[in-house]
Amino acid sequence: MKWKTSISTKKDNRVYIRGKSLDQMVESFGFADAVFFILTGKMPSDAHSKLFNAILVSSIEHGVETPSAYVARTVASTGNSINAALAAGVLTIGEHHGGAGEAAAKMLQSGKSAKEIVGNALKNKERLPGYGHKIYKDADPRAEALMKMAEKLKLSGKYAKLAQDIQKELKTQSGKDLPLNIDGAQAALLSELGFDAGLAKSIFILSRLPGLIAHAHEEVTKEKPYRRFEEEDVEYEGPTLDN
Repeated sequence: MKWKTSISTKKDNRVYIRGKSLDQMVESFGFADAVFFILTGKMPSDAHSKLFNAILVSSIEHGVETPSAYVARTVASTGNSINAALAAGVLTIGEHHGGAGEAAAKMLQSGKSAKEIVGNALKNKERLPGYGHKIYKDADPRAEALMKMAEKLKLSGKYAKLAQDIQKELKTQSGKDLPLNIDGAQAALLSELGFDAGLAKSIFILSRLPGLIAHAHEEVTKEKPYRRFEEEDVEYEGPTLDN
């Protein structure tokens, strides 16, 4: 069976990524630009490069209390290798933690209006991906920072407007004022940059991975082995115990 790819090849012991030699990329590419290039096959403009870099920075870390961080640390604490700890942390990223960007991007790229999107969600009693946050009730400062940067770079286009219109429409139709969160902001701006919606979750994972590395490394170098719940943090709700 043959494998076909347009991503990379090798010739005369040199690696070529989408036609460019890796050794030359090492000399001239920043990491964010290299990621942009390998995912899209296009060289980012200066403005695109700055915004994509900001997207990667915006979700690099969000505290030890997040599931991805404390799970990675717990797995590291029990004597597993760093790759196992990181994999465990990544596996916690789902619909309710860092993984809503893909659904949000698909929603924004659907071609539907804000009124249609909100109306359908309310009719079907579905959550709007990219809106609302457990901690940030009024505004997600990370999302706000990204949207402001997009405006400054003149990259705040139809997807950014649609994302903001959905928030307004949700308040109009339901009375709920849910802020655009980091997943929604990233989805809108990745769409502005031309990324396929299916890449949004992966880009969040790439962004969060350095934070998980820092947590796992701190755990094994500064803490004693074996994390577990404290007894007082566990509340039993089962049948009455035998005497």
